[in-house]
Formats: sequence, C-alpha cells, structure tokens
Amino acid sequence: MSELYLFDQRYRSEYGVIAGLDEAGRGPLAGPLVACAVILSPDFDNDILTDSKKLTDKSRRRLKPAIEDSAEAVSLGIVTSSEIDRNRMTWAVRTSFRRAMTALHRVADVFLIDGNSVAGLDAPSRFLVKGDSKSLSIAAASVIAKVTRDDIMLKAHEEFPEYGFDRHKGYGTAAHIDVLKRTGPCPLHRMSFAPLSNMYQTGQMSLFPLDAPNPGRAAEIKAARHYENLGFRVLERNWRSSSGEIDLILENGDTVLFVEVKSTLTGGEKQALQRIDEKKLTRLRNAAAEWMTETGYQGDCTLEAALVTPDGTFRIPLR
Repeated sequence: MSELYLFDQRYRSEYGVIAGLDEAGRGPLAGPLVACAVILSPDFDNDILTDSKKLTDKSRRRLKPAIEDSAEAVSLGIVTSSEIDRNRMTWAVRTSFRRAMTALHRVADVFLIDGNSVAGLDAPSRFLVKGDSKSLSIAAASVIAKVTRDDIMLKAHEEFPEYGFDRHKGYGTAAHIDVLKRTGPCPLHRMSFAPLSNMYQTGQMSLFPLDAPNPGRAAEIKAARHYENLGFRVLERNWRSSSGEIDLILENGDTVLFVEVKSTLTGGEKQALQRIDEKKLTRLRNAAAEWMTETGYQGDCTLEAALVTPDGTFRIPLR
C-alpha cells in the first residue's frame, strides 16, 4: 500500500467519506482556473499517483481514466479568465472550490484541500500544505484538474494558434510574452496579470494602452514596484467593494497593508494628501473590513498612503 493511500485511510477512520480537492491554473496569463473534487473508492490505490506537477503529461493522461473509472464521485469547478479579471484570484480560488464541491453528487464528510486555508467554503475542510504529495485523494484531484485544464488550452490553440497554447498552456513563457507584445491579447488572456496589466490601462482590451496619458494608473504601478522592492507581495490592485476602492493591498510577513496612492508632479504634496479627508478614510476603513471578511483574514493590518512624486515614493501612515 502506498504512503498516500495510508494517509487517506487515517482520515477515513476519523471522518468517514473524504474528498480530495485541488486546482490547476493560478499562474498562467491565459485560460481558466480549474478545480476538481474526487471521492475515491476506499480500496483504490496506485503507486504512481502523486502530485501532478511531479508527473509527465503521458503519466497524467494514463492515470486520469483509471482514477475516474474507480472513483465514487468526480466534479469540476471552473472559473473563466474574465471572471478572474473582474474579481481577482482570491475570489476565483474560493469560487472554483465551491463550484466543485456543490457539483459533487455524493456527500463528503470532509474535504482534504491542497494549500493554505481558504475562507467561505461552507463545508467541513482540512487544508494541507503540499497535500498533493501526502494524500492520494488530493493527488487524484490534482491530476484531473491539470489534464482538464490542459485539454481546454489545447482546444484554445485550435482557435488561437498564434499564441502557442498547445506548448505552454497559457503560462508566461518568453515565446508567449513575445507574441503578446507583437499581436496583443485574445479573449482568453487575463488582463489583470502582468505584463498585460502593465501594457493596458484596465482589464478591458478595448481601452488604451499604458503609453496614453494616465498619471493615476502610472502612479499605482510605481507605488506597487516600490513596495515590492521593500519585500511586500501585491495581493490585489484596485480592489473594489460596496464601500469603495483600495488601490493596493499588500502582504509582508504577518501584516497586510491597505494603500491609497496619491501622486503629484508639481510639488503639491500637501494638497495631494488633503484629498484623503475623513470621509475618504471612512470609506477606506470600511472597504478594508469588507476585504478581511471576504478573505477570512484575521491578522495585523495597516492603512497608509503612498505619495508618488518626481523624487520617489513616500509612505505616510493614515490614522
């Protein structure tokens, strides 16, 4: 018996019916995010099955029908590239998981999910870092999700052969980016992902590229790069809620930073900051609270302004 099978057996003995859940496609510049949920038969084992990233395409394609034939239930949750652009990746991951969960025709007592915690799933779940290398059920889900997404991109290649989706499956290879620079994006591209987000003003392809005058957008990009150089990771840009918009949401260690970006080319720093009045501060605080509720984040957070000037970017704490 494989180690991954024995791992699942321990969870079956404690919880009952388990389902593995994993996704494929967080990082590509094009195509959907695909999640898969699998309930394996308790007697199914396979010594080859492991994390799909460790398997060749040939091995994954051999395993997929074997998994599906022996599984008690299999379901998919797909989020399109346009949905990702509108709602960002935090929402997309949660939504793909929820779609896969609700499509499963058999009830699972617990879902074993690869990766870090995802809030708002409304189902008993256990999150396992590198779970696709520990659990046979998660490994099975990772294989089906990966092959399913690859097949979607192979189909996309038939419609848009110039991008080479059959080779890179939408990931940001040098060849893919070179084609984007020469011909521009197609409807499958994620306009909120760099380098497309740096080439175009918004997530709509019909709008002007960034070389058109847009000081506000340029300032946000400069501020984001400034924070990245300081070790921050950008979680969201232009995150919108019912309370308003937050220009940048960043993470560094155990702290999340909510940033309002202001810019001036004339030295009017004081006037630029005065635009963040009490009413604006209230909207920012409320929007930050909505983001924390939506993502389930409960750690430390800070609100500040980033003032972009000809001399550089300056951080100003907000009360």
